[in-house]
Amino acid sequence: MSAINFEELRQFIIKTKLEGGVAKNIFEYCKDNFGYNKDYKSFSKYFSNIKVDKLPKDSHFIDPISTSHDNQNDPDLIDDVKEFERIIKLEKQVDMYELCDRLFCPPKRISELVEHLRSQGFEIALRNNLVFLSDEVVIPDDVTKLNTLEDKEIIFGIASDLHFGSTCCQITSLNEFSVQCKKEGVKYIFVPGDVVSGHNIYPGHEYDLYALSAEEQEASLIRNLPKGFEWYAIGGNHDYSFIKKGGGHNPLKVIESRREDFHYLGFDEANVPILDGVDLKMWHPSGGVPYSISYRLQKGIEQVAYSELHSIISGNKEMPSIRFVLCGHLHIQMQALFGSIFGCQCGTFEGRTNYLKKKGLNPNIGGYIVKVTLGKKGLIKNFSAKFYMYEEIIDDYKNFNHSVDKKEFKESLF
Repeated sequence: MSAINFEELRQFIIKTKLEGGVAKNIFEYCKDNFGYNKDYKSFSKYFSNIKVDKLPKDSHFIDPISTSHDNQNDPDLIDDVKEFERIIKLEKQVDMYELCDRLFCPPKRISELVEHLRSQGFEIALRNNLVFLSDEVVIPDDVTKLNTLEDKEIIFGIASDLHFGSTCCQITSLNEFSVQCKKEGVKYIFVPGDVVSGHNIYPGHEYDLYALSAEEQEASLIRNLPKGFEWYAIGGNHDYSFIKKGGGHNPLKVIESRREDFHYLGFDEANVPILDGVDLKMWHPSGGVPYSISYRLQKGIEQVAYSELHSIISGNKEMPSIRFVLCGHLHIQMQALFGSIFGCQCGTFEGRTNYLKKKGLNPNIGGYIVKVTLGKKGLIKNFSAKFYMYEEIIDDYKNFNHSVDKKEFKESLF
């Protein structure tokens, strides 16, 4: 059975209603010409639910969903979003054409609703005509390949484990680091995970937070993340806590939709092309700090090398491309050159939480500025990687406003 051509059917019904036509006079015609395969009762309901009172007489265009502030109070948009959200939260997985029938809309509208909810932080996707919502796993994006960032010598910043929402978040240090980055000509800053502090990661975590909800932590970052750079970030275990315990809510997608300079690249690891044939890997491992602080990074880079070799042998790559591995999560700082790969454990911009005090651990607060010249075949010719370290400021979060800016009127209107 062929799928209903909702776009053409909807346009035809609009034209019919504008000309004063009724459902019963076009029912058979729609079955024959647009593939409508339901009974007359369903068609009549679909016909009546298409509103044309706001359209001009010569209109042949249906406004798509817009997430701009101007359309947030549109009752049709609000009703569509609410019903779509209710269905997908309840059923988790629904056929797109079934949703078209239930919402009386074309497939294009379903795609727009999916994108709208994704911008609100939902782990939702539309693939193979199936809409599904997940609160268990992060749904990988269809396109993760980035355009090449640089075309000559490479310089970039690294600011890992920001933990916005934590009472130990070091926003002052992050701003001081950003000033240094601007002096050095840094355009791109990479964040290997834990952008926000998350929810209920360890016993007593709530006592280490100044912002409890995902929305509050997102707002704090949106307002206070330094501007003037392109930020490329992956999610870590703290960010993932809102997906696991917050009904599939992904805070990084929300932040990306509110900040044009923030780019979300998925969870746990991501490869970023920075020159033709030269990639940078961000990695957010699991587990605690090992006895030998370089161990986790060493083993991780070994696996990268094995993976590259397997790709070459299987014919998927002509030569190795990963030249940088940036490791988050551990809140410690160290760097080394492993053959042709520069690796570093990237420190943090969170101070000593109650959890770290119990473990007897001390974080390295700060970030890297890396400058590299590549020789033939993308091999590292020379490099400098300087870690800018900062002293912890107790309750530094109190020095900042954490709500999203609202428009203020300085003068009277009349």
